[in-house]
Amino acid sequence: MKHEHRSPITPDFETWPVKHTPTDVVVENGALSITWSDGQTSLYHPFLLAENDPAPETLHPMSREATLTPLDLPEDLQVANAAIAPNGAIEVHWSPARSNSVFHPGWLRGIAWFGDQPAQSTAVLWAGVEQPEPPTFDGPIALEDPQTFLKWLVALRDYGVARLESLPNQDGLLMQIVERVGPIRESNFGRMYTLEIKDDPDSNAFTSGALMQHIDMPTRECPHGLQFLFCRGNSTSGGEGIYVDAYRVAEDLRREEPEHFQALCEINWTYNNRSKSSSYNAQGPVIEQDQHGTVTGIRYNTWLRAPLVASLTDQDRAYRSYRAFTARAQASEYQMEFAYRAGDLLTFDNRRALHGRNGYDAKGGTRFIEGIYSDRDDLHSAIRTLERSLAKDTAQ
Repeated sequence: MKHEHRSPITPDFETWPVKHTPTDVVVENGALSITWSDGQTSLYHPFLLAENDPAPETLHPMSREATLTPLDLPEDLQVANAAIAPNGAIEVHWSPARSNSVFHPGWLRGIAWFGDQPAQSTAVLWAGVEQPEPPTFDGPIALEDPQTFLKWLVALRDYGVARLESLPNQDGLLMQIVERVGPIRESNFGRMYTLEIKDDPDSNAFTSGALMQHIDMPTRECPHGLQFLFCRGNSTSGGEGIYVDAYRVAEDLRREEPEHFQALCEINWTYNNRSKSSSYNAQGPVIEQDQHGTVTGIRYNTWLRAPLVASLTDQDRAYRSYRAFTARAQASEYQMEFAYRAGDLLTFDNRRALHGRNGYDAKGGTRFIEGIYSDRDDLHSAIRTLERSLAKDTAQ
């Protein structure tokens, strides 16, 4: 048969390499059991298999989204028997009888459950003494070469901060670059903003004063995930950017001051933006974790905290732990400090990399920095789709 060795499609557009091949398949209480070439065994519920069947009557062949509901499957659905096809795919026969299903082995292995395990983090934790500059890439080359653009995105994901340099002073360029990553997320500062000195500032950022390390938008239910700062010109003195890996701070606290780490995970602070024209207000702990205890986000901004309404005991724990976090965020060994140069695009994970600056002298010089927000989801999506595209180009 023509195409008989072609692997079946998967219920998504991701690349699922076959790193381990199935060596045996059996049915266990109506579920599918697969033994793999590395000796591991995985079980698959019949409902999971049936609703992810890539057949056109189950998933739309173009969108690859489901075209049935869970109630469209019989309640007593079971795998009747299964076999390994010559091309390594898994063929499943059903009871009650319905059309046979064929599954891609790479996809089956990729979604297999082998016991509760924390997701493998790609985060590279750093302190300024170890990482004095952000990972940096040639801007014009990155905009032309997808491989370099991908390396920049991966560095941003892994380090929480990355830089493109030598970009041209061009109107609209920042927006073009951000939209290659994903949609722009607006804020109360607009779709795009300029870090300039305002006569009536609605944020400390719009002054020439020093800024302590912080995240932006702790006042939002979900703070903005990414921030892009494009320096189109800078002839002022001072104003160096100061960045801190808050994940590193959190892990050092977990190890060296566990009582403060625990308080920072447990006690919610309220943040409000104290603006004359808007009133955002949100709560959350300084350190967010997932179910495995992995740090997943930071909500830290010293000057946007509202008064803590809590018992005196909790207030004492909260303030002492906040001071412990601040002591590290302000310590020089944690800080990455560098000047904003014309042509630099500095991008960072706003819920991981604390950012601040030294004060600067606005007299006798100009400072032109544009800013845009986006979200982490857009970064992760851009990485996956670009990796998928480059993998297909390599395979052709």
